[in-house]
Amino acid sequence: MRTTDEGWGLVDDPGGLFGPTIVRWYPTVQWFNGDGFADHLRSLSLYRRLDRDVREPLLDAIAERIRTRMGDRASRRYLSVLRVGQRTE
Repeated sequence: MRTTDEGWGLVDDPGGLFGPTIVRWYPTVQWFNGDGFADHLRSLSLYRRLDRDVREPLLDAIAERIRTRMGDRASRRYLSVLRVGQRTE
């Protein structure tokens, strides 16, 4: 499998050991309030690597911005992949 501009697609030659797998992808939206979004960012490696003295005020400011400017509702959009099974030909 490989990713393309249109989503996931089959590789031209997957090899003789495994047949091509059927995969479906679909867009997913996850909604957070300000504190939930800050907690999500806190779990990402980019933010975990920051010193606590820098990270926590930054995440507090992000949560406050979401509360005051976005009505305490922020979305996280990503692609979910569902593996259906292998094609038999």
